[in-house]
Amino acid sequence: MKYLCIIYAGNGSDAPSEAETIVIKDSCIEMDHALFAAGKLMVASPLQGPETAVSIRYRNGVASRSDGPYAETKEWIAGFMVIEAADIEEAIALAGEGPLEGLADFELRPLLDESHSKSGQDRSAFFRRG
Repeated sequence: MKYLCIIYAGNGSDAPSEAETIVIKDSCIEMDHALFAAGKLMVASPLQGPETAVSIRYRNGVASRSDGPYAETKEWIAGFMVIEAADIEEAIALAGEGPLEGLADFELRPLLDESHSKSGQDRSAFFRRG
């Protein structure tokens, strides 16, 4: 089963120094490559800060745009991973290990497996490896 891991930063822990940030970034990249080589990682990426966000909301058929940062919370989405795991326990183990322990919070959700009502087409092709 595939799981989306949403990574939240700004959980109140002290911000790492510039040198610590480099070590964390390099460790995350190394972990991503190891998980990918093991067939457990589909895609992963950090995100730019909340100041770059644009929120689009539709009300009564009209779109409105808000430029970030717009959240009234100290936590923000710092990155994501789509991982392959046998069950939620394995997904927790895969996501929870690594250099972000204590620096970020994680939310795991199973991807919804659905098919087109008429053609039967699904999204599995999006996850095929080259």
